[in-house]
Amino acid sequence: MDVSDIRVVMKQYGKAWKKQDTSLLLKCFTKNGVYQESPLAQPYKGHKEIKAFWDTVVCTQTRAITFTLGRCTVSADGRGFAEWECTNTHKGKRCRMAGIMVLKMVGKKISYLNEYWNTKS
Repeated sequence: MDVSDIRVVMKQYGKAWKKQDTSLLLKCFTKNGVYQESPLAQPYKGHKEIKAFWDTVVCTQTRAITFTLGRCTVSADGRGFAEWECTNTHKGKRCRMAGIMVLKMVGKKISYLNEYWNTKS
């Protein structure tokens, strides 16, 4: 994995978020990929669980999404990091979010993603 791999997959992730496109999101992940919305949240494992979460939270409960990708880097131990910011309306509240995604990749797909983020309404 290198910075360009992270940028490509995170741009696709952001596009999936903005378009609320679950199929496009799943193309970002390996078949058995793990998506953890935050460090203390239950991880969603595999396309079936990721799809169920995404369809509920992103596609049903969230609207008017913007996504901006910031700096991306790879650590010496091979983990990827991507800064991001977005705005959205979640359950009727307008929010601004900023965070970092920690990820591992197999080839050009995410095998593990954990989001660390803050929200301001």
